[in-house]
Amino acid sequence: PLDAQGRERIDAMLRLTVRMDSLLDALLHFSRVGRLSLARQPIALGDVVAEATDMLGASLLGRDIDVQIPRPLPTISCDRIRVREVFANLISNAAKYNDKPQRRIEIGYLDPVDGADNVSTFYVRDNGIGIDTKHSERVFMMFKRLHTRDAYGGGSGAGLAIVKKLVEQHNGHSWFTSDVGVGTTFYFTLPGAGMKQPGA
Repeated sequence: PLDAQGRERIDAMLRLTVRMDSLLDALLHFSRVGRLSLARQPIALGDVVAEATDMLGASLLGRDIDVQIPRPLPTISCDRIRVREVFANLISNAAKYNDKPQRRIEIGYLDPVDGADNVSTFYVRDNGIGIDTKHSERVFMMFKRLHTRDAYGGGSGAGLAIVKKLVEQHNGHSWFTSDVGVGTTFYFTLPGAGMKQPGA
């Protein structure tokens, strides 16, 4: 039989084992991402975002989050599964790092600028806790969390690193703008996407 201290040690070992298992899973997934070949085809991004929010399901409903899409998302040439994972990770983060009583997530895209007609820029914006811009590189690093291990629901710190890698596979790039205490907008580009407006 174990005394109280012995049970605490066993519980700590179990927690560390679960955490190590999740870190290994994240690392294996990250390594696989780099070896994937893209299956590009015309994809309606509205459907992809709907799939991503369905996948997150209860984690969004449990937080009572208002997800807004100001205008219909376009159809682009991309890998459906990989871009869905990008949106799922960004939406999940936007939901997780939010301490407001009324939580909002906005998903949209920017109109192409002159001379960049073949580059589509998409964003996921929240009204959450925000990120200090001094962490602009660190947030995209593997296993780098800006908070304590269990804060804001915990996590492996792999999500944004995977986002960056998936976007780079599409020859795009990712970045963010943020105001601490006000919210964050994550952007990513998909060059040469052949964007088609809804209804076009």
